[in-house]
Order: sequence, then C-alpha cells, then structure tokens
Amino acid sequence: MITYSELRRELVGMFADAGIASAAVDSDLLITELAGISRPELFLCAGEPVPAELERHIRELARRRANREPLQYLLGVAYFMDLELEVTPAVLIPRPETELLAEYAVKHLPEGGSMLDLGTGSGAIALAVAAERPDVRITAVDVSSDALEVARRNRVRCGGEVRFLQSDLFSELPGERFDLVGANLPYVTQEEYPALEPEVRLFEPQLALTAPDGGFRLIERAARELADHLNPGGRAIFELSPPQAPRLAELFVKLGGFDEIDVLADYTRRDRFVSVRIAIQQ
Repeated sequence: MITYSELRRELVGMFADAGIASAAVDSDLLITELAGISRPELFLCAGEPVPAELERHIRELARRRANREPLQYLLGVAYFMDLELEVTPAVLIPRPETELLAEYAVKHLPEGGSMLDLGTGSGAIALAVAAERPDVRITAVDVSSDALEVARRNRVRCGGEVRFLQSDLFSELPGERFDLVGANLPYVTQEEYPALEPEVRLFEPQLALTAPDGGFRLIERAARELADHLNPGGRAIFELSPPQAPRLAELFVKLGGFDEIDVLADYTRRDRFVSVRIAIQQ
C-alpha cells in the first residue's frame, strides 16, 4: 500500500507536469479534505498507508485536477472571508480580492441600512456582509436561475437573512432604493477570454465572466441606472478590471449627481474598484 508521503509526492509531480503553479498546495488540500485531516496531521502520518478506498477517490479527483478542473469544483466548496460556500460550475469561484468589496460594505453601511448585491453568483458577498452586519437588510440578484439555486443553498448552509431574486440588474426592483449597492459584474473582454487560465476558460460560467464593449456594457448599464436605486447619501462600489477603472470614474463625473468618486486598489495594488456616493441635495 502507498503511504501518504508517497501519494503526496506523486500528486505534486502530476500537477506540476500539468502546469499547475500551486501543485504542492493543491496536493495537500486534495488529500487533507478527502481524508478529513489537517495539513499538520498529513505530515505526522506521512509514513502511514492510505486506505484503498480513499486512495482511489484521491486519484480520481487528481486526474481531473491534472486536466485543470478547479479544485474548488472538485471538492464542492470555496472559502470567502469566514464562510465555507458551496460552489458548482453554475457560479464563479469567489476571488480573494472580492473580499475587499464585502469589507467596504461592512464598513460603510449605516446602522439598520439596506444593501443590494448585483450579480450575486454563489451569494458570497451578500452572505459575508450578512454574517458581519446582521442589522442590515440585504437583497441579492442574479440573472442566472442556476446561480441563485446555489446561493439559496448557501443561505441555508451559512445562515443570514438575505433576499435572493432573479433579476437582470435592477429590472425586478422598480422603485426600490438602497443605502449601498455592491456590483461584481462580468468585465472580461471577448479578446481576453481565450487567454484565460484553463481553470477559468474551460470550467467557470462564461456568462459570469465576459461582457461586450470591452467588458464594460453591464457595468455601464448599472452605473447609468444607479441613481434611481440609491437613498440620499447612498454609496456604491464596483469591482472591475484595472483598465476600466478610469473609464467608470469618468462616467460618474459625466452623469453628475455623484461625489466621493474614488478608485481603490486590491491586494496587489492594482486599481480594482470604483466607489461613489450619491450627492445629498442641499
């Protein structure tokens, strides 16, 4: 029988040969998640034999990972802030930088305020904010019914009072206004899409990734409709690609009625967000 150490070494080599930069990390995660042990425990039992059924299961998923299927889809979970979320190919895998959008909402929402999460996907942003700010009323929308099924299961899994609705941006929210709108909408260009990593291009939903007009169409639509859905003094924050940040900031200037228009950086100091406040009429 093969030992944990031998199996780990084999997986690291397999993943490295497949061009996976995080070969060692992915090997550790795959083994520990399926074995139900921690990473330190993996090294403590390095010389112990791997049970035959567990080895079969690990090898089965390892072959799929070597074909560049995302580890999160293989395991069915992804981590976002303090949440463990279900993820399927119906939703994007939550990115670490998007946690900054959720943190912005937690910080800027008024006591007892209201929030709209545009393009909720797995529900990561809405549920993370709900966990930190149970005083806030949160609505989350997505155009994909399949994504909303995952989000609703995550609401049961993680808790939190979040209203999930199927809506094309604001289409099903006539007359509703919020203290904060968070938008993580598709922003990848059609030209960029073929060059994306295989994990993204081959497995994640293109509907949630790409948009026409240089990836800007949905962001622009949301920006133009935003004023009708913010309370006086309400704020919004958009996640987007760095080249789009100045374009969106300039659009808000041209639209008028907004102040505190800021471009915010992500963990790698790249311009990743644009935040605005709707001006309070004097």
